[in-house]
Amino acid sequence: MELLLLSHLRILSVVVAGALALPAVAAAQGLTPGRPGGMPGQQPKAPDKPAGPAEAAKKSGGGDEPDLPPLPKWPGQEHKKLQFFQLKGYFRLRGDLMHNLNLGQADYGSAIRAPYFTPIVENDASTQKCVNRVGTAPPGGTAADRDIQTDDCPDNTLAGANIRLRLEPTINVAEKVRVKMQVDVFDNLSMGSTPDGQYLDGGRSPYVPLTAFAQTQAPPIVGRNTRTPALLVKRVWAEIDTPLGQLRFGRMPSHWGLGLLANNGSCWDCNYGDNADRIMFVTKLFGHIFGMAYDFAASGPSNLTVSDGRVYFDGPVIDLEQLDDVDQLVWVAGKIDKPEVIKDKVEQGQLVLNYGAYLVYRKQDFGYFGGAGSGDPIATQAANLIERKAWALIPDLWFKLMYKKFYFEFEGVLIGGKIGNASDSPNANESLDILQFGFVMKSSYKLLRDQLKIGLEIGMASGDQAEGASYNRRNFLVLQDNKDTALNQFNFDFDYLVDLILFRELIGTVSNAIYFKPSVQYDLLESLGAKLDIIYSLAHKPVAFPGNSPHLGLEFDLDVYYRNVQEGFYAGLQYGILIPFAGLDRPATGIVNGAQTSFFGSRAGNASVAQTLQARLIVKF
Repeated sequence: MELLLLSHLRILSVVVAGALALPAVAAAQGLTPGRPGGMPGQQPKAPDKPAGPAEAAKKSGGGDEPDLPPLPKWPGQEHKKLQFFQLKGYFRLRGDLMHNLNLGQADYGSAIRAPYFTPIVENDASTQKCVNRVGTAPPGGTAADRDIQTDDCPDNTLAGANIRLRLEPTINVAEKVRVKMQVDVFDNLSMGSTPDGQYLDGGRSPYVPLTAFAQTQAPPIVGRNTRTPALLVKRVWAEIDTPLGQLRFGRMPSHWGLGLLANNGSCWDCNYGDNADRIMFVTKLFGHIFGMAYDFAASGPSNLTVSDGRVYFDGPVIDLEQLDDVDQLVWVAGKIDKPEVIKDKVEQGQLVLNYGAYLVYRKQDFGYFGGAGSGDPIATQAANLIERKAWALIPDLWFKLMYKKFYFEFEGVLIGGKIGNASDSPNANESLDILQFGFVMKSSYKLLRDQLKIGLEIGMASGDQAEGASYNRRNFLVLQDNKDTALNQFNFDFDYLVDLILFRELIGTVSNAIYFKPSVQYDLLESLGAKLDIIYSLAHKPVAFPGNSPHLGLEFDLDVYYRNVQEGFYAGLQYGILIPFAGLDRPATGIVNGAQTSFFGSRAGNASVAQTLQARLIVKF
C-alpha cells in the first residue's frame, strides 16, 4: 500500500512539474495567446538567421514595446458616454364618483354657496328637477318608465373620468449643462368632453345636430370646444454645474420640505404644481447646501396685454411699469440627502438626519384694483393704479429623521407682514397686519418584515375671525369685517393631500383647521396592499364655519392598490366617507355681527354624509 501511495505521489509531482514548465515551453515555441483586440499570436519562428538592423534596434530598446502605438481618441468619444435626450413622466386615468359632497346643502341666493357643486338639473333655474320628474311620463313613454321615487330626490351624484400625459424631458447639452422641461398633454382632460358637433358658442353641426349621435371625440381646440389647450408647457429651465456650485434659471418647479408652502405637484394624484420664474445659485459646503434665488413673482401689464398701439407678438415683451412688480428673494440652507443615499443608509441601519431652513421675502409697492392685464388701454390701467406697500417675511423650517423602521418628518411655516392699503380707494388707509402659521408632523413605524406600517400625522393651519357662511376657499373672496385688521388664515398648498373629501374637495385645502390622522398600511404581497386613513378634523376659529362649532367631521379613507414597479404600471381603488359634525351644519339662527339672525332661511339644516369612490390607472416611464 505504501509503495502504491509513493508511486502516485511521484506521478503527481511529474504532472505538476510539467504543468509549471508548459508556459515556458509554449513561449519558446511562439504559442502565446492573441493580444487584446483580436490580434493573432506570434507564429512559430523560422530558422535562425543573422540579425538585421531591425532586430538589432528592437533588442537595444530595453523593454517589451507593443507593435502598434495606441490609437488617439476620436473627437466624439467623450460625448458618446452622455445620453443627449432623456425622458420620464407618466400617463394616468382617474375616475371618480362623488355622492352628496354638497352635504345635502344648496346655494342660497347669490352670497351663500353649497360646499360643493350640485347637478345642473337641481339648480333653481331648472324645470327638470328630480321632484318634478317623479310620477311624470318621459318623452315617448309612460310614467312607469321613470325609475325614480321621491326618496331618490334630489339628485346629488356626480361622476366622470379624466386623463393626463406628463412629459419631463431633459436635454443634456454637455456633462455639466442641461435643459429640463415639463409638458402636459390633455391636462386633466375630461373624457367625453369634446364630442363631435359640440361647440362653446352653442352652435350645432349639420352633421351632428344632437350630441346623442356624436361619432367621435374632436381634438380639443381653445375657443371652439374647450377653454384649456391640449398642450401645456408648464416649465422650462436650465442647470449649469460650475466648480463653485449649480446655476439654475428659467421657469422651474418650486418645492420645499413636505410641500406645505411650496409644492412641485409631483405626486400621482396632484393637480397643480408650483412654478417660479427664478434665477438661483446653489452650492454645497461641509455636507450642507446653501442657495439664494431671485423670483419674478409678478410683473404687471406689458405691451402684449394692453390695447394701445400696435402689438408686436413676435417681438420682445416690455414691462410697462416697475412700481407694480412683486419682487421675491429666497434663501435656503440645510442638509438634504439624495433619495438613493437615504435608501442606502436606512437599509444599512444608519441614522438619517436631514434638516433645513427656507426663507422668503417679498414686496409690492403698487398694485391695481380690478385686476391687471385684461386688455384695457394704458389710461385705464393708470387710473386703476393704487399704492399698496405690501410685504411679507416667510420662514419655513423642515426636519426629517429616519432610523431603521422609524420615520419622522416635520415642517412649520410662519408668514408675517403687512398691507399698507388693502382698499381700492387711493385715499383710504386701510392697513392689514399679516400673521399666519401652519405645521405638519408625520411619523410611521414598520413591522412584520416591513409589510405592516402604522402612522400618525398631525397638522394645523391658522384661521381668521372673519365670519363665513361658505367655507370653500375656492368659491369666494373673504370680506374682512371693518373691525378686523388682521389676516390670520393660512392655507396649505393645494397639492398637499390629506384626505379625499373634506380638505381636498369641500374646503379646498387645509385651512383654519387642526387634524389628527392615524393610518395603517399592509402589503399582502410586494405588489398588492391596502391602506386605511382616519381623519378627525377641528376648526381653529369656529366662527369662520357656518355651524360655529369646533367639530368639523370624521373621515375614513380606504385605498387598495396594485403596483408593478419594474414595468411601471400602477392601479388603485379608493373609497372615502365623511361624517360631518356640527361645524358644517347650517343652523336655523345664529349670531352675525353680534345680532341673532336667521342667516340661511329655508336652506338651513344639518349636513349629511358624503361619499366618494375613485379609481386610477397609471403608467410611469
